[in-house]
Amino acid sequence: IKLNFDDSSFFVDNYKKLCNIDVVTLKSEMLVAKNCIIRLNKQEDVELEDLKKLLLDKTVYPNLYSLLQVALSIPVSSATCERSFSAMRRIKTWLRTSMHQERFTNLSLIHIEREISNNICTENILDEFSKKDRRFSF
Repeated sequence: IKLNFDDSSFFVDNYKKLCNIDVVTLKSEMLVAKNCIIRLNKQEDVELEDLKKLLLDKTVYPNLYSLLQVALSIPVSSATCERSFSAMRRIKTWLRTSMHQERFTNLSLIHIEREISNNICTENILDEFSKKDRRFSF
């Protein structure tokens, strides 16, 4: 990570209103934070772990903290959305256009959260179903 204001000016311009950032103060915060990390680590590169230690108290660098909070959450949130839409496209193909919304939602959720659904013990589920009555009551 580079704490260089010129390199991040495009990002700052797009998100300064969202984060309520004072650009002049942010520029000075970035310079001070970078110099502090360089002095402690004796290297130019700023690692994420260094920023984590530096930003433990968010009142010291409030603008930098707000900007990094947004910058670090954007890739996660966009990847989740992209994964969800890809899953929906695979589940609801032209062969399955008559699928009801509730089933579609449940299948999508199982597919999107497959790390969790893969850990479910299917034998326990089968045991639960086998204990129930076989006939539906209307």
